Amino acid sequence: MMELALVTPRYPPTHAGGGEISARLLTEELQRRDIADVTVYSFDGDTAETVGGVEVRRLYDVPQYPYTLPNEIAYRKLRGAHPDCDVFHAYNMHLHPTVGRLSDRLDIPAVATLNAYPLINWADVGVTPSIQRKAYEQTLLRLERPRLKRQMRYIDAFLPLSNAVERVYREHGFDTMEYEVIPNMLDTSFDVPEHTSENPNGTQLLYVGYLRDSKGVRYLVDAMGHLPQSFELTIVGDGPELNTLRDRAGESSAADRITLTGSVPYEDVTHAYTSADVFVHPGVWPEPFGRTILEAMQAGLPVVATNVGGPADTVPQQELLCDPADPVGLAECIERASGQRQRIGAENKQFVADQYHPDAVIPQFREVYDRVKND
Repeated sequence: MMELALVTPRYPPTHAGGGEISARLLTEELQRRDIADVTVYSFDGDTAETVGGVEVRRLYDVPQYPYTLPNEIAYRKLRGAHPDCDVFHAYNMHLHPTVGRLSDRLDIPAVATLNAYPLINWADVGVTPSIQRKAYEQTLLRLERPRLKRQMRYIDAFLPLSNAVERVYREHGFDTMEYEVIPNMLDTSFDVPEHTSENPNGTQLLYVGYLRDSKGVRYLVDAMGHLPQSFELTIVGDGPELNTLRDRAGESSAADRITLTGSVPYEDVTHAYTSADVFVHPGVWPEPFGRTILEAMQAGLPVVATNVGGPADTVPQQELLCDPADPVGLAECIERASGQRQRIGAENKQFVADQYHPDAVIPQFREVYDRVKND
């Protein structure tokens, strides 16, 4: 059986988002299927433990910025841990230069999942940077970037979550790398109770996710003004745009039909899906994937999204994709989805079961591991 070392900044139960969930699903499936004996090396503590049947070695608690510092610390800690593996798998982006550098030094092949854009200026991918991030991009990152990119190029294969991610990386200095698009897999333990609409005579819309400007939720709020009175919207999530969105919703002609819940524990999010009729993902940037879209489709919901980024790869109905930052187009797609909610919801449930179940995704990882190991 193959020995695999998965390197990631954080690993459950340390939780920061979908990336940690996806890393856990991958390692547990590989271990359960006897495809690989997995050891996780994470940098969110100083313990050795077993999580879900997987050995997890937390080597240190590294900072996030500037990127050179955590990568230097992680490199030294990993070298000191003497990883005995056939393949490295770098996950969750920030330590990819470490893995490339170690792969080259130890002559161990490596693959890397591409699920974010940390070395790219955020404005180039449609994200408004904070003052601190913009200052970092204009100073330290500008100096650090060439060396960190050079270290990443030692990685044997990049595994972007979507075609959109591959395009971004090819356009930003990685055009000669080997790519294999492998999406996130669905969580087979994600159990959604039977649908119980709280708006039996209308349509309940749902957004779940982080609230920042790149998510485009403001355009969803604006779209409510173009929808009939029978449409209601629930926005689940927290983030820097929460108060701004509350103000925007309050000024809308649909103010009494828009609810912002704020943060909801992950284990309680299923209840939001059970009372929804249509899920909406109005992003305005090339988001790498979108785990909430998988969850919504698992719950049998139609999904309306913009035709940018990973979500455009995931939603199978092209008529439910609209241009970003277009409230009128978004409203038209929402009405279209609402009118065919049962048929489209059933299609989505079957689609994700066929395309994103571990039975479909894990063999793709295995093929790449075997290829780089034997090259």
